[in-house]
Amino acid sequence: MSTIASTAEPSGQSIAPSKLRRRGLLQRWRVPVVCAALAFGFWGGYRACTAWWVEREDERTPRDETTGIMLGAEPRGLGPVDSPNAALFVHGYAGCGNNFNQLPDLLAEKGWRVRVLLLPGHGTSPKDMENVSTDTLVHAVVTETEALAEKHEHVILIGHSMGSALSTITAAQVPVDGLVLGGAYFGVTHHWYYGLRPEKWTVIGSHLVRWVYKGDLFLQVNDRSAKDSIVCYTWLPTHAGLMLNDLGRRVNEASVLDNVTCPVLMLHSRGDVAASPAAAERAFNAMASEDKMLVWLPRSNHHIYWDYDHEQVEREVLEFVGRIAGQSSDLQQPVQ
Repeated sequence: MSTIASTAEPSGQSIAPSKLRRRGLLQRWRVPVVCAALAFGFWGGYRACTAWWVEREDERTPRDETTGIMLGAEPRGLGPVDSPNAALFVHGYAGCGNNFNQLPDLLAEKGWRVRVLLLPGHGTSPKDMENVSTDTLVHAVVTETEALAEKHEHVILIGHSMGSALSTITAAQVPVDGLVLGGAYFGVTHHWYYGLRPEKWTVIGSHLVRWVYKGDLFLQVNDRSAKDSIVCYTWLPTHAGLMLNDLGRRVNEASVLDNVTCPVLMLHSRGDVAASPAAAERAFNAMASEDKMLVWLPRSNHHIYWDYDHEQVEREVLEFVGRIAGQSSDLQQPVQ
């Protein structure tokens, strides 16, 4: 009888060390590789989906067919063109002149020439905002201010959020008669549970995703009934956040704050979850102006011109500009 040699490895025979190492490496890296693949897939899917959502939002946004500007975001000129007094309204990040509510109209009714600015990259599509630089925004505000100064005796800048920072930088460069800083951005509000500072998260996020959702959920106004009236972008490009970081650094420089010598009215809420109240107060104290007033708004969040304290805001601003221009603020008449 012939015998057949077995090719199977004898029981208990040791496995080559090289095979053991390969098996160990596979087992050790299996979970990290799977997790990395899932994360990469989620990241790619998120980028593709958000790009599609931004396009859809652009298509659904009501806008002027000729200019492409969102309805409610149009730049405006109000009041008599030959008035000795002029005011430039400078809106905030991702917003537009609509964010000042009825204040431009109230000031025009007082006989002021009012210019409501639309900043570059704003009021059209968030894609237009993606590559706007700090220099571009500052240049736009400086140019508008100088144009008003050529035609009017008194010029006052009225800002909101990022627009307050741009107005501050402008006031340090161009002689103006007054500066109103509403919900002023001199830094992002920070809470301990953020871990890193918001500015640092902005840098990290800009490397990972292109778009972040804002929507009504992150529209910072305590009066919820005002949310449908405030016009701004729903999606924000993360790269524009880097510009905002740069603006925050520049507006806090001593070379800027030391050169703000005009009268200043700052209106802010300690409950502002967007623009840091502490950073705004520090900047206010550092401004060289000897005529300045800081008003804390007890019931408001970031959009102070629309929030529960908006009537107080209107009265404070009208009184301030009236005093600057030597006019009666007519405070006996309530602001409607």
